Amino acid sequence: MNVRALVFGLVALSLAACGKPPEIAAPEGVEITPLKSYSRIESWFLLKVAGVEGVSAPYAVDTYRVIYPTRAQDGEVVRASGLMALPRGVAPERIVSFQHGTTTSRDEVPSKPDLTGVAASILFAGNGYTLIAPDYLGLGESEGVHGYYVAADHARAVTGLLAAVRQLPDAPAAPVFLSGFSQGGHVSLAAMRQLEAEGETVLGAAPVATALDVRNISLGAALEGGSKSHALYLAYMAWGYAHHYGRPLDSVLTADYAAKVETLYGTPHTPQEIVEGLPADPRAMFTPEFLAAFDEGGEHWMLEAIAANGVGDWTPKAPVRLYYGEADKDVVPEEAIAGAERFRARGADAEAVNVGEVEHDPSLILAAPLILEWLAELEAR
Repeated sequence: MNVRALVFGLVALSLAACGKPPEIAAPEGVEITPLKSYSRIESWFLLKVAGVEGVSAPYAVDTYRVIYPTRAQDGEVVRASGLMALPRGVAPERIVSFQHGTTTSRDEVPSKPDLTGVAASILFAGNGYTLIAPDYLGLGESEGVHGYYVAADHARAVTGLLAAVRQLPDAPAAPVFLSGFSQGGHVSLAAMRQLEAEGETVLGAAPVATALDVRNISLGAALEGGSKSHALYLAYMAWGYAHHYGRPLDSVLTADYAAKVETLYGTPHTPQEIVEGLPADPRAMFTPEFLAAFDEGGEHWMLEAIAANGVGDWTPKAPVRLYYGEADKDVVPEEAIAGAERFRARGADAEAVNVGEVEHDPSLILAAPLILEWLAELEAR
């Protein structure tokens, strides 16, 4: 994908997409704000520029910001935000929930909308589905620190948005379909686990480039620093976990890096600025105690928390397809391959799907048409 062409295309698309969707009456406690409308021509243009092949968007798309109630870890009701997109001229028969990947900015989220929000809207609402995409707790309009890879928090963000949208007149009642990229795949499986535990039927889940077992697979790979983003991911997780679990950050990171990370993530910084502020060798950030516990199989609260937030040790009732790029360094292919094997060993319908010799970001572009095709297959069963 040509990044410069993509940016140019998105700017042109943003200028062209000046129509406003119709107002929608919001349920009590929910706010719905019209954002932008995208014509079929604009949708085609975005898909073309982004390099998504084999996908059309037969419907114009109306997008909305939704602010809705959900619950924090302590049970308190909090405000969260997300995106809703509707196809124009057709009554959707299903809701698709797409969960975005890692963002370190409160404003780079689907409800603004960012690139992910626009692309997911066109991909799914443009094909006749109601699309929802939560911003997650600690991002968008939600207050507090984002608990990066805290499974239960973001599962509630998904289920809260789903519940809010289902209150709309004529909202689809069919089982939800879940998909997501990178961190969003982890969130998708956490939401699927919660929904099925509560007795709700899910049609299927299609995570892309997803770390299911961070403790035993991705953590070790990330500590080796194979990707320039690994230090960013690890510091983000340490910062979010320290705040979420009420632990001192310098019990995981060295004092110098704990102070630096608090500034890098607690105040606005671009991903590039964060990467430049962190060491090329991620291990250099961590305390000797943490590294010794990791290297020698010892105990550490952070390691225990990472393990507790895994999403690979349960039995999905609905089918799962784990899409991955064979050359992905950010999330190693072993995550999808081993994850599918563990799910199958528990009796689940699960497969790992290799989308080709591509790295992290391009894996989503190649997976997109495959996900739409599989969704259609599931609906035809």
